[in-house]
Amino acid sequence: MHISLNWLKEYIDIDLSVEELTDRLTLLGLEIESIHAPGKDIAGIVIGQILEIAPHPDADKLVVCKTDVGGESPLQIVCGAKNMKAGDKVPTATIGATLPGGFEIGRRKMRGIESQGMMCSAKELGLEDHSGLMILPEDAPIGVDAKTYLGLDDVVFEIEVTPNRGDWASMIGVARELAAFYNKPLRIPEITLREEGTEAAALSSVTIEAPEQCPRYTGRILSNVNVGPSPQWMVTRLAAAGQRSINNIVDITNYVLLETGHPLHAFDFNLLAENRIVVRNAGAGEAIRTLDGVDRSLKETMLVIADTRKAQAVAGVMGGGESEVGESTTTIFLESAVFQPSSVRRTARQLNLLTEAAQHFQRGADPEMAIYALNRAAGLIQELAGATIARGVIDAHPNP
Repeated sequence: MHISLNWLKEYIDIDLSVEELTDRLTLLGLEIESIHAPGKDIAGIVIGQILEIAPHPDADKLVVCKTDVGGESPLQIVCGAKNMKAGDKVPTATIGATLPGGFEIGRRKMRGIESQGMMCSAKELGLEDHSGLMILPEDAPIGVDAKTYLGLDDVVFEIEVTPNRGDWASMIGVARELAAFYNKPLRIPEITLREEGTEAAALSSVTIEAPEQCPRYTGRILSNVNVGPSPQWMVTRLAAAGQRSINNIVDITNYVLLETGHPLHAFDFNLLAENRIVVRNAGAGEAIRTLDGVDRSLKETMLVIADTRKAQAVAGVMGGGESEVGESTTTIFLESAVFQPSSVRRTARQLNLLTEAAQHFQRGADPEMAIYALNRAAGLIQELAGATIARGVIDAHPNP
């Protein structure tokens, strides 16, 4: 698991050097496999806004841009990218800036036109490999340090979580451990959400047919959801944890998993037969196409999350493609459940599908964290995707 120091400071005040923190985490029992500072070689990169784009007079594949970086006058930058337009904001390397690998930006001429810097792609900053320049959100402030804005001023610890300490497999878990040792306050995020309209129990239901394998299954119904890109702060947090951004709904479930250690899953509510959930063992000869696009044959010992017709997810391992949240999704069923560790471990091994969710459930999930994680994610979906949250939580908990 990757622990971002910047993210960790959201939950506890830490004023320790990297060396001191490394020693303390090790003494507490966390095995640190590596330490990575993603922006250690980056300097002099600011947020710029492209004001004008003109063709290069002597090169068909180049353009000449006027880019405002917050100085007295805009920079003239020759660029070969095609994905930008006037008004876009991009990370801009000024003269003397350095990039990963020790590459230094100097003043130079490109086919006879002076270039006073370089506009950067994500790859050039050591991030994901996307074609073209890295286009930043419209509200990115011109002239500020892009390294700080993109969270590249971070230190990331890669830790090995032992099987008996599933509570360490989250940002809050590590912060709790440090707060206990240093006798510091632990700041667990407060839940903020508004319920309205119909009761969730009138819209859907959950039936658990295998309570030994699934002792608790909770859910919420969220409508009027706007699926789209995530805000930059969430993209940055996920990147620090080694995950790429997909869309705001999927990103929120991944974010809350990393924060709380509790896996979640979002179903497209309108793609569930009869709009309800049945937790059961797979039927004889049953199969499912999982989110990775692979058709998988299921054994009768495997637990699935189904609607009234067929399996829609492999419980605790991976969701199914038929009820995947996409651009057309407007209503979701948000799942937060607890699955028996040995059941998840056996299924993941038999399907050769060791996912982030499976690794967490194999270590054991806290039944009381299910509701907190559910509400935390629902609140974020309301904030970032405009969702309307139905009243109440669907909570199937046969033997508390």
